[in-house]
Amino acid sequence: MNSSDPTPERPQEAAPSPRAAILMVDDHPANLLALEAILEPLGQELVKATSGEDALKQLLQRDFAVILMDVQMPGLDGFQTAALIKQRERTRTIPIIFLTALSRDAAHVFKGYAHGAVDYLLKPFDPEILRSKVSVFVDLFLKEQQLQRQATLLRQRDREMLERQSALRYRRLTESLPEIMWAARADGSLTYANRAWRDYTGHQEGYELSLATFLQDVHPADRERMSGVWGDALERVQGSANEFRLRRKDGVYRWHLARAMPEHDEHGALVGWLAIATDIDDKRRAEETLARFKATLDATLDCVLMFSPDTLTLAYANAGAAKQLNASVDELVGLSVLEVESAFDETGFRKLLAPLTSGTLPSQTYSTNHRRRDGSEVPVEVVLQYVAEGEGPGRFISVARDITERQRAETALRLASEAKDAFLAAASHELRTPLAAAKGHAHLALLKLGGQTEAGPGKSLQIINRQIDRMAKLVEDLLDISRLQAGRLSLELEPFDLSQLVLETRDRMAVLSQTHELKVEVPEHLEGTWDRGRLDQVLTNLLSNAIRYSPEGGVVLVRLVAEGDSGVHLSVKDQGVGIPSEKQRLIFERFGRAHGSKYGGLGLGLTISQGIVEQHGGRIWAESSGTAGQGSTFNVWLPRRTDAQAATPTDVSRTPS
Repeated sequence: MNSSDPTPERPQEAAPSPRAAILMVDDHPANLLALEAILEPLGQELVKATSGEDALKQLLQRDFAVILMDVQMPGLDGFQTAALIKQRERTRTIPIIFLTALSRDAAHVFKGYAHGAVDYLLKPFDPEILRSKVSVFVDLFLKEQQLQRQATLLRQRDREMLERQSALRYRRLTESLPEIMWAARADGSLTYANRAWRDYTGHQEGYELSLATFLQDVHPADRERMSGVWGDALERVQGSANEFRLRRKDGVYRWHLARAMPEHDEHGALVGWLAIATDIDDKRRAEETLARFKATLDATLDCVLMFSPDTLTLAYANAGAAKQLNASVDELVGLSVLEVESAFDETGFRKLLAPLTSGTLPSQTYSTNHRRRDGSEVPVEVVLQYVAEGEGPGRFISVARDITERQRAETALRLASEAKDAFLAAASHELRTPLAAAKGHAHLALLKLGGQTEAGPGKSLQIINRQIDRMAKLVEDLLDISRLQAGRLSLELEPFDLSQLVLETRDRMAVLSQTHELKVEVPEHLEGTWDRGRLDQVLTNLLSNAIRYSPEGGVVLVRLVAEGDSGVHLSVKDQGVGIPSEKQRLIFERFGRAHGSKYGGLGLGLTISQGIVEQHGGRIWAESSGTAGQGSTFNVWLPRRTDAQAATPTDVSRTPS
């Protein structure tokens, strides 16, 4: 039957009239019979006691409307019995009527009233009067009982109403819960599932609830385990918490955390079970991803640290950090990152972090020393990055790589490079003397031949002379490289017309190739203060490269323009093979060649040119699409007046960038 169906009416049966109990106490049975005869017409329950002790026993068992008690009794007399009755909280309000035939003295009567009597009757007494007095106390008792029953009934109705209201509020609360909830009886049979469960599973209200139907929505791999968990909880009457996968109405299984708790009444008796399931699928997936991420971090040999931007406290350290810093992960977590970053104080370190938190920089890369737990230090290269976390403070991730071996290798490479440079410088100096002697003897021989260089010995001497010039230029280039490396390249500054120098260089270089047209666009005059010989060297290098890397010929355009009174811009553009974008920085390095040895040269000219230009306070750069036929453009910017201090060589070694 549905709980909402009306209950059929039943004919009401007349309830029996309530009866009051009257206690009669007398050590003479004849007197008790007489009292029974007098009070029987009242229709109440008459209880006899033959002594004070017997009366007290009766009072322990039930409540009485009135007590009729003889004064003179062996053992406990009436007064003593009354005194004991009045001492007990439950019986102290029961009216007592004393009955006696011996003492008519007023003092004796007053003693009876003093012991709590409501009346004191002398024998013989009028039965009607006694019956009338007892009847009054009986009516009072019955009315009091009726009032108590009515109060109890009212309390019961109030409690039932509160329970109904509480049940309604409970139902509304459970229906509004975002988590799935079930209720079950003490034996584990399901009785209720809330709206969240219906919305999640797609089952309608009225769907048959049972353990079997519940398990149908549980992932097959979890069913047996969850059935066993539920049975174990019922057997032990203990709460449980377990993760399982529950099928959504679209067929997707999502992880939930189910918590079941037994429900007890006010007496501690089991009355049912409550279970709540919280969707933890996103949390579980995030934890699995984090676990994989941490496993990956632990597998790397680099030191990975995560710390709070507010307190700079380490929140994570991987196994690589523990190994690099000579400490356990537990020892590292909770430390300030400043205890590791030994080169910084807090102010300096926060300045390093500021561009990352503001988003100005995506990351910071720097070299420093990390302090180990034993006080020693290890050189590291650090990549520092800030990772925002929604509206939270985010965190910093520091990845530090031990560069001890790299520094050793760099030191060894630097020493080898310095040794090589020293050797080249020494060799170049040593070669200058024999080359000068060879050049002089070749020149004298040519003079003796009277300029006959078309054939025979004269032609051979001409070839020797050109090769000596090439060798001398190579030696000078090597010496210039050595000076640049040592910071000893000095400039001889003088005012001159740069336009005139460009024209002279064009005329000199034009004879080297008949397949190239050297065009010049320069102002009539463009004067400034520079080193004429060094700028001639730069122009010669740029034009030589333009010709060398344009094997098909074409136009080589040299343009010179003034940029106000502050500087000049020189450009050399060819139509040659071009420079790939990834090689455009390489060409300014020593021995750097974009196309290998295919077009000759040692790769020193642009390095020297860059050093000369930068010594003047200018800069040089290349522009090229890398496409053959579109060529390259080399640009040089120079200040109009070179500072004499900038032209002075320093003791600091310079490495072309």
